[in-house]
Amino acid sequence: MMKKLAKSIGVASIVLILSACNTTKDDTYTFNELKNSKIDHLHGLGYINGGPQVVISTHEGLYAYDEEGWKEANSEKHDYMGFQAVREGFFSSGHPEPNSNLKNPLGLVKSTDRGASFDKLAFYGEIDFHYMAVGYESNAIYALNEMPTKEMTAGLHYSLDEGESWKEASMNGFDSEFISNLAAHPTREEMIGIGSQEGLYISQDYGENFAPLNNARKVTFVALTKTGGLYASYENDVVKLHSFLLDEKAESEILLPDEIAPIIYIAVNPVDQQEIVIATYTNDIYRKTDDGVNWETLAREGELLH
Repeated sequence: MMKKLAKSIGVASIVLILSACNTTKDDTYTFNELKNSKIDHLHGLGYINGGPQVVISTHEGLYAYDEEGWKEANSEKHDYMGFQAVREGFFSSGHPEPNSNLKNPLGLVKSTDRGASFDKLAFYGEIDFHYMAVGYESNAIYALNEMPTKEMTAGLHYSLDEGESWKEASMNGFDSEFISNLAAHPTREEMIGIGSQEGLYISQDYGENFAPLNNARKVTFVALTKTGGLYASYENDVVKLHSFLLDEKAESEILLPDEIAPIIYIAVNPVDQQEIVIATYTNDIYRKTDDGVNWETLAREGELLH
């Protein structure tokens, strides 16, 4: 669930990206009825293009869920790793589908048409970002580079111009070797959270300095909202989900389904923040649409339920 952090120490630098080009839009691209209802290697979930569907990124492309049930993308079945939903669409990294003429890895890409095409923003054919966070409204990008190149050292970097230039973040005060994920604030481009084995850390200065938010341990995922966020933990074989407020330092526990596996993804509907979707280590997916205790099961051990 958590991988060891690759971190470099050095002076922050700006890296200019030399090329950005587009894939050709597939006019036949759409989300159709399920042909393959069994998924594995879940790489992210979120409300792309402002919703209302929640979309999951898998080893074999995108799937969408709404009141009519699950649908799958009929083409462009790329392995979108580091998948990040935003108001305009989504950002991602990863690998092209088999027999594609695209370079591997994809580097940093962005789609505004639900995956029919994407812009190649940076590091095309060079880097596969497993850890990324993008502000839902701001499009501020944070990436943890585990594959150092001539253009980008290992460690945490951020871009405020969709990959044209980058700065390295010092990560002072971050005190963990294993992390779960990065989380960008939807509108405040300077704020980023990191879930880790040692807890939940927040930076309010572009990742230069971090401080623990609370006394939580073994945080398996964190998601930031405009006023606070949600974080999941797994300690002493107990899975917990908490909501929190940034300004008031207030927290509350959210009741979960019985016998739930550790949570590895959380998404909050940007239009209705009572709607929460979570995914677990065993590829179970649950959705909650009110402030009650009832969760709807959308997938069980990778099997998408109709």
